[in-house]
Amino acid sequence: MSRINNFLDWLAWWLSAILLAVLPFHAFLFTWFKAFFWSNAWTIFVQSWKEILVGTLGALALAKLISTRKFPRERSFWLGVIFVILASLYAIFGGGLLAQKLLGLRTATLFIFAFLSVQFFDFDAEKIAWLRRIVLTTAGAVILFALAQKFLLPADFLKNFGYSENFSSWLPGGNLPMFHLVGESTTIRLQSTFAGPNQLSAFLLVILPLIGTQFSRAKNWAKYFWLAEFVAGILVLIFTFSRSAWLGAAAIFLIFAVTMWRQNLPEKLKYKLLWGGIISAATLAVLIFSSGNLLAIVTREASTSEHFEKSLAAAELVAENPLGLGLGKTAGVAQRFEANPITPENTYLGIALELGWLGGILFLLFCGTLLFELRKKHSPLFYSLAGILVVALLLHPLEDAPTALTLFLLLGLEKN
Repeated sequence: MSRINNFLDWLAWWLSAILLAVLPFHAFLFTWFKAFFWSNAWTIFVQSWKEILVGTLGALALAKLISTRKFPRERSFWLGVIFVILASLYAIFGGGLLAQKLLGLRTATLFIFAFLSVQFFDFDAEKIAWLRRIVLTTAGAVILFALAQKFLLPADFLKNFGYSENFSSWLPGGNLPMFHLVGESTTIRLQSTFAGPNQLSAFLLVILPLIGTQFSRAKNWAKYFWLAEFVAGILVLIFTFSRSAWLGAAAIFLIFAVTMWRQNLPEKLKYKLLWGGIISAATLAVLIFSSGNLLAIVTREASTSEHFEKSLAAAELVAENPLGLGLGKTAGVAQRFEANPITPENTYLGIALELGWLGGILFLLFCGTLLFELRKKHSPLFYSLAGILVVALLLHPLEDAPTALTLFLLLGLEKN
């Protein structure tokens, strides 16, 4: 039986490694292949490779469960199981188009399913360390490409890989735009290999705390390497012009600063941290308010008011529909099937709209429990998850499979 378990662990490790290595490049590769190499019949396969691998990971987890008869014990695991079961019941018994429900189920549960599945395997510390190295290496490639987009490559460079010559807009079934602009300005937002700047910025919030941890633990020349990657990542995050990600990064910094302040650090170091934060915030404020163009980029009044209007309308719908509207009725999935899709601009409201009050409460409990467990382990992923949950107040970062799967695979590995 141990041979079977070892084989299952070995295969699951390789599937996890492939997912973590390729996910950050999914949008780029899919657009390129779709435009030049594949017929429509192959497009579905190329698009769904990640779902196939996660499904295989789930099948291996089931085989491991049958072999060992052991379940993970953490509360977050069981809350995740209950959430997936609830979403599955909505898919089976809810009304609407089958394709829309299936896409809605995939969007709502794929990352949680990956999180649950990977916890059944017994990866030793070295194998988990290798998976983290893979993530950080691919992140470095993503960051380098983003910097090349900013400083070296022409604005329409991605057109050579099948991206649409339009900008800032994507139509269902079409190719991704070659670049995005900030509002009505001519300022280009970095997107690297991701579907857009908001997706890239969310991925960076996941990765930067891990890079920061590597920097704090490294010695000699390796410290400079991780410092360079961290600074480059911050620079790219700034040039995505994603205000929600900026808020997420600010929340991460604030939580980290408070945590450090409460530790037994020398008083001089505490005050250096305090004054460093004050000076940084003041400098940023002066830069914003002294430049009309930069102020307009940050405030984006039309976009801001639209966000709040959509969120308010979604909150009213949630109050009116305690059982929800059904899977696939909001945001990214809905626009493929409906002329006037509901876009709550808020992950929590989106889940409550689709799965009712019970689904919304379950998701909040799941995320809160995960944060508590990560905090107890002093895991850097605590900061990653906290940053993403802040972004989720204004956008739908977990609808982007590369970011969501990367984060929740890493969270599942943390349980090993």
